[in-house]
Amino acid sequence: MHTLLKVSALCASLCVLSGTATAVPVLDPAGDFLSTLHPDAPRAGDLDVLSAETFLIGETFLFTATMDAPIGTTDLAFYVWGIDRGTGATTANFASLGLPDIVFDALLVAQNDGTAAVLLFPDTPGPPGPPMPLAAGSVINDDSTIHVTVPLALLPSRGFSADEYGWNLWPRWDGIPFGDDQIADFAPDTTNAPVTVRTVPEPSTLTLLALGLAVGGWLRRRRP
Repeated sequence: MHTLLKVSALCASLCVLSGTATAVPVLDPAGDFLSTLHPDAPRAGDLDVLSAETFLIGETFLFTATMDAPIGTTDLAFYVWGIDRGTGATTANFASLGLPDIVFDALLVAQNDGTAAVLLFPDTPGPPGPPMPLAAGSVINDDSTIHVTVPLALLPSRGFSADEYGWNLWPRWDGIPFGDDQIADFAPDTTNAPVTVRTVPEPSTLTLLALGLAVGGWLRRRRP
C-alpha cells in the first residue's frame, strides 16, 4: 500500500509540477457564501470553494477545485466554470449581481455523479448551445477536490489564444428554480483568473495524473 501511495504521488507530480506556470492558485476564504444565495439553499462545505486553479497542459485543460467538504456531501450540488475565450465581455456576465468583471462565453458544468458537459455561447447574444458531454473518466472526485479534463478542441478560441483564457468557478444548488440565487460562491470573488500553463513531455502525462488521483482516492477509502 505504501508503494501504491508513492506511485500515485509521483503520477500526480509528473503532470502538475512539470513545466512553467504563468498563474497561481485562487484562494478563497471558508464560509464566504454569497448574500444573494437563496435562504432555502444549504450553506454546506461542498458548495464553498477554498482553492481553484485551471491548467493548460498541451492540448488539454485541467480544471481543479478544492471545497470545504467532500464532493457529493450535498445532494443537488453541482459546479460551473465560466470561461472567457475572447468575447466574454460582450457575451455574458454577472452585472445583475454587481459583478460585471466575471465574464464568459462558454460554460463547463460538472455534476456530483462524475458527468460533465461544455456549453458554448453563440456569436450573437442569447442562451448557450446544447451541452457537449465529456468522455467518461473526465471527472475525478477526490475527497474534497474535483478535477475535470477538457480537450482544447471543445473550447475553440473566440479571439484569445488558449493561454489567455480566463475562468471563474461558481458552485450551484439545484434545489430551487434556476437563477442566480442558486450560486453559493465565486472563485475568484469579483473577476476572472488566468489559466496556469504547464509544459509536459508526453500526452500520456494526463492519464498518469488521473491514475494517481484514482489510486490516492482508493487508498483513502480503504483506510480503517
